Amino acid sequence: IYLTSDIKNSLTDILAYPDLEITYPVITNLINFYAGASGDLHMNSFQNFSEQNPFVSPTLFLTQTNEQYNLFGGINGIISSNISFNVKASYKSDEDHALFVRNNSKSNGVFNASTSLLGYEYGNSFNVFYDDISTLSILGEIEVDATKSLSIGANIQTNSYTTTFQQEAWNLPKLEGGLYGNYKDDQWYGTANIFFVGERKDLFYSGIFPSTTAGIQSLEAFVDVNLNGGYHFNDSFSAFMKLNNILGSNYERYANFNVQGFQALAGITYKFDF
Repeated sequence: IYLTSDIKNSLTDILAYPDLEITYPVITNLINFYAGASGDLHMNSFQNFSEQNPFVSPTLFLTQTNEQYNLFGGINGIISSNISFNVKASYKSDEDHALFVRNNSKSNGVFNASTSLLGYEYGNSFNVFYDDISTLSILGEIEVDATKSLSIGANIQTNSYTTTFQQEAWNLPKLEGGLYGNYKDDQWYGTANIFFVGERKDLFYSGIFPSTTAGIQSLEAFVDVNLNGGYHFNDSFSAFMKLNNILGSNYERYANFNVQGFQALAGITYKFDF
């Protein structure tokens, strides 16, 4: 139960959410069925938004997201002594769900010191639109303990969004997934992470300045491959290497913002024991 108060607008609300989960063993110690309901009040902040999208403008309107309910159910368990799985379906309703949308440009792309335009008004920033959204998701995941030192897993999730006011659930993927591996012994360690994000939608603007909305653009799906590993010479001294975006794809995480290509970082660490 939450008590919220908007002092500026003299509004006070009391919000209550379910918090229930039941589990039933279909096959004892092997397969379980589970179902439940939950909800929450999410306190949005500029910091949280900038962590999700570092290109947001400083003009954001901030309000809370009311996750009215989240109904879920599924089956999990183990197939054998080293293979576990989970299949889950959920349906949730969000009031004032935050969506990132690219701002239009007020410039022709040429910086002119005599104008009064601010740095985020050149079509290089994002705003936040709020909408009441229902989301149906289906998740499947599996993990295999190949050896005592090596585990491998994969997951995939589909999302179906129903918006109330917006044309699209801006910048939210309908399909996402990942494949990962972890290795660790007394001296060596390593992780591999491959993740996939499906197509997203954002606004498309005309070439007239200041630009105006001219339609919807699609951002292509992408795959990102990352490796991280190292070697412990002893309890104090170790070496490491990180390889990010190994495929070197300059994909757009957000419209007009390509990520960095292949990146490598290596080094050594030493722990002092005082």
